[in-house]
Amino acid sequence: MILIAGLALTAAGWAAFDRGRHSAGWVAAADRVRGGSEILPPAQLESGIGELQSLDPPGATELGGLAFLHYAAAENAIAHGDTDGWRRELAAVGDAARRGLAVAPTRADLALVLAETEFLQHGANAAVYAPLALCYRMAPRELWIAQRRIALGLRLLTVAPPDIADDITADIGILGEPFRDTARYRILAQAALAAGPAAVTAVERELGRGHPWPFQLFEQDLAELSAKRAAATPSRP
Repeated sequence: MILIAGLALTAAGWAAFDRGRHSAGWVAAADRVRGGSEILPPAQLESGIGELQSLDPPGATELGGLAFLHYAAAENAIAHGDTDGWRRELAAVGDAARRGLAVAPTRADLALVLAETEFLQHGANAAVYAPLALCYRMAPRELWIAQRRIALGLRLLTVAPPDIADDITADIGILGEPFRDTARYRILAQAALAAGPAAVTAVERELGRGHPWPFQLFEQDLAELSAKRAAATPSRP
């Protein structure tokens, strides 16, 4: 009996190791996709999604990887005009993120991607604000999250509840800190330009309260990005 139990434990341990060995590479790839440092082609995304979906049951780490691979697949779909595929992938993102949060409720990155997905599908509503508030609470100053979060935050700034609006303003302050990596100011400029004039004004107002250097660099980046957008926009006959 002891021998049989030992063999069973050994088999279970090997199965867990083998599962982790196969999924670890895709989880790592999803982390790079999540942070914006890697873009995977559709075929690789499909392979990674299939690998992580095959796990039974998946853990929070694998569900997180699955959510971000589906999100990248949604971006690929909309870039190719596949609206149905985009909706399908976003629904899969939301499902994986919710399941991941059920297992690991302090995962700020999953809370953020869930908020992003809800906003893209349904616009600003309570289903966006609840996970976004969780994200702010769990990772108020984590830089890579703030850099991703600001794009959604600036779109919500004029309609968000006061506590969320305060958190969004705090992210502007984090990215606009003086004497930091100047790439932060460009991220702010990109997010503000995409969100619209009210967001630009809000960022200018917040940066204008501090050291002049971030404000000046933000304005330079904003002007450059605006010029590129104008040049890429077809002129009307």
